[in-house]
Amino acid sequence: MSEPSLSLLIVDEDPVFRLGLVTALTTIPTLTVIGEVDRLDNLRQQLETALPDVLIIDPQFPRQSRSGWSLLRQLRNTYPTLAIALLTASLEYDQLLAAKHAGIAAYFPKGTAIAELAAGLQQIQQGQTYWPNLQSGQLPAPSLSYWEKSLWRLFRDGLGQIEQSLQQVQRGLQIPNLSDFDRLFWQGRQRELRAARWLVQRLMPAKLRLWQRANRLLTPESNVNSPPSRKLTGPSIANALTLTPPSNLSPLGQILNQLPLQVENLTGIPLELDILQPLKRQELLSLSQQQLQTTLQDLKSLRITPEQLPKNCQSILGEIWRSVTLNFFGKYCQPKSEFTLDQIHDLLEIYQPIIGTEKLEKIPFLVPLFHHLLFDDPLTVNQTIYPANSPEAKQYSELYAQNLIIQVANATMVFILNYFANHEAIKIVLYEQSMLSSRQVARFRNNLAWYYQFSHYWLNPKQIFESQYTLFYLTPQGIVTTQLYASRQQELERLKAVPWLVTILLEFRDALSPRLRSVIEFVGNGLVYVLTQVVGRAIGLIGKGIIQGIGNTWQDSRYGDRRSEQK
Repeated sequence: MSEPSLSLLIVDEDPVFRLGLVTALTTIPTLTVIGEVDRLDNLRQQLETALPDVLIIDPQFPRQSRSGWSLLRQLRNTYPTLAIALLTASLEYDQLLAAKHAGIAAYFPKGTAIAELAAGLQQIQQGQTYWPNLQSGQLPAPSLSYWEKSLWRLFRDGLGQIEQSLQQVQRGLQIPNLSDFDRLFWQGRQRELRAARWLVQRLMPAKLRLWQRANRLLTPESNVNSPPSRKLTGPSIANALTLTPPSNLSPLGQILNQLPLQVENLTGIPLELDILQPLKRQELLSLSQQQLQTTLQDLKSLRITPEQLPKNCQSILGEIWRSVTLNFFGKYCQPKSEFTLDQIHDLLEIYQPIIGTEKLEKIPFLVPLFHHLLFDDPLTVNQTIYPANSPEAKQYSELYAQNLIIQVANATMVFILNYFANHEAIKIVLYEQSMLSSRQVARFRNNLAWYYQFSHYWLNPKQIFESQYTLFYLTPQGIVTTQLYASRQQELERLKAVPWLVTILLEFRDALSPRLRSVIEFVGNGLVYVLTQVVGRAIGLIGKGIIQGIGNTWQDSRYGDRRSEQK
């Protein structure tokens, strides 16, 4: 019996390339090209009409958009049975590894022979993957010239010294009972070293960065003499393709019982909770968790319907925040202040709309979380439906709930900081020892205010444009964050003024960066050519002429002496 034909859909914006590829693939009996696509609208229409076995696509399609990786992510989740093969001019090492780990079936560099392309597609037909340059997750390192190796050793030694100094600074910061002056010194030194490391890595030529990444991938054990790899602080390609909750996510009740006394904020994002003493911080988080559970039980006893839930979600969340704030303030703050509970009630009544707009309404995934917790509804994440009892639904709901609890605790501290920040009795009860002075409190509040503005005008528009949310969750070591994909098209369309301008600048940067890199590479290659082929040869010719002149002069003087002797 003949082998069944493998249906293919070709996606590329170059009509000449598509014509050549389709013509070559149609000559192979086991392959059938059911269509070719050059636009995003045509791709969606084609996939709805007839789903192929394999989609051959360039990860930069469509090129006029900021990135094609988000499209690949959507395709992987919308059509889980569709095999995707990348056919592109070039990819970096971390991009290839991220694509492979995300479930992309194959990768073919443009220029791959048709016979090799057909063999790889046949492997996909047999349920295998095809990654010719990624055996066991590895890539061959690019070859370096002698001059490039010398330059690499210079960068390696410099980065190694910076890393050793950073380790020394870290040990200094861990000294118990460190004075404020010494802590400020070590923290300043740490910032300087990190800035130096960032600058050195940016000055490293692109080929050396590729060689560095390849060798770190090829070597399971890190060499102590090798410099540290670049730590990505923004959304990377791996984040763009990985949509599952973090692997170190545990149930919140279990985490709260395991939290050490010195629980830390490990995110690098300033939080209102940071000003609290560790025990008070842990207690406020536990109080937020208990209030969420109590509210869910009350809603179940009231028999709220699924239809009533969406329009009441924000008021429910406001009541959770109100109860947490009253309980926390009543226990630690109210007895120490001149305010009565009636006055606190009045202040909360005034402040609740403000905290709702600035904090609570920005908590994502609230409605699906409450639907899941109250009615055992399936949890829909990125167009994928997870049954209520599935491990994925439990992980996502736990992540949503932990982010909600941390945000409610932060909102409670927003109220206290705005109304009672410099109340001496409250400071002594709640704040860390290093935050008791009015100057430190003012500095802490100014840092928060600056971050609010930075987030409003830059971070939030950027995340909307990238269709991502930042969610907080707890680990035994402290509070950390993770990125989660979600469609934010409606929010993107509502952006105005500076936030809208930020998205335009980001799109302009994404469009300009590849061209600018090409220009810089072209100029760099031209400079190397001029230095080696023109200046170098000129210097060589000049040196050769000088040596020949010296030789001729010596010979003339020698023969002249002989002629004078003969006379």
